[in-house]
Amino acid sequence: MGIDVRNEKNFGLWGSILALVAAFMGAIPYIGVFGSTLSLIAFILVLIALKGIGDKVGDERPFKYYLYSVIVAIVGVVFAIVFILVGAITLPEGGMHEPHVAFGIGMVLLGIILIIAVFILAAYFQKQAWEVMYEITGVEEFQKTAKWLWWGALTLIILIGGILLLIAAIYQVIAFSNMPEELEFRGTYERPIY
Repeated sequence: MGIDVRNEKNFGLWGSILALVAAFMGAIPYIGVFGSTLSLIAFILVLIALKGIGDKVGDERPFKYYLYSVIVAIVGVVFAIVFILVGAITLPEGGMHEPHVAFGIGMVLLGIILIIAVFILAAYFQKQAWEVMYEITGVEEFQKTAKWLWWGALTLIILIGGILLLIAAIYQVIAFSNMPEELEFRGTYERPIY
């Protein structure tokens, strides 16, 4: 008899669909704030799905990697915003010849670089989560989600990454849709996370 993951599949599917809708909403003026709320709900649903699957098959890696991704993103963005705000406040209202202008510009640039680095690190952890989901479920679309997500994160700075991230989000929806409602228990999957 297999392990019933019907509820987790539905949580993951709905979370992935909401994340995709939230991404589109974020691009539309005046309703982007609703996209943020939707993103939070989507994250929670996917996290519940990964936690449930991990508990049932005895492998916490998908949940841990996905959670690490979000923690890194939140903490990193908070620090980046602080750097950018400090830099913006430091910039003088007058001319650009003041000595502390270099400090202000440096802080803003540091904040921008931190955002890029944090995004790539968060994408790495999320990629790991989807690769483990492929290992657990055998659903090939999880592996494709990981691949497109990673390349999207690395190329986002040259804008093509946005398209690749959209492809990753679509594959994530397909992956949960194609996931079986029962998984075979093949012993413990647990491996150390480094």
